[in-house]
Amino acid sequence: MRKHILLPILAALALAACQQGGEATGNAAADNAAEANAVVENGAVGNNVAAEVIAMNDAQRNVVFIRAIMDAGLKCDHVESSQRLDDQDGNPMWRANCSGGVAHMVTITPDGTAKIVSRTDR
Repeated sequence: MRKHILLPILAALALAACQQGGEATGNAAADNAAEANAVVENGAVGNNVAAEVIAMNDAQRNVVFIRAIMDAGLKCDHVESSQRLDDQDGNPMWRANCSGGVAHMVTITPDGTAKIVSRTDR
């Protein structure tokens, strides 16, 4: 099974790391819309999300992987560990090991798309 997921949360994390605080309007819908617009603009300037994921520590990277796996509708309660594997089609790839022994292969493209390959027959 192969799932493709755009990781807006990853772009939001990258954007949050670059900003030094901001003003909240008190309106959650307006704040979410502003964040979504910021994410789109952030991606448009050419940030390499794959490089940002590579630079993350293991805990941060595993949070990105659990979010991508869950967004793909796959079962994973917790990513216990991840190992970097050989690049796939020029993009970095990891094995995300979930609690319970399930593993998913996660590839991140420069635009922030997560490609997840899972075997559900084992």
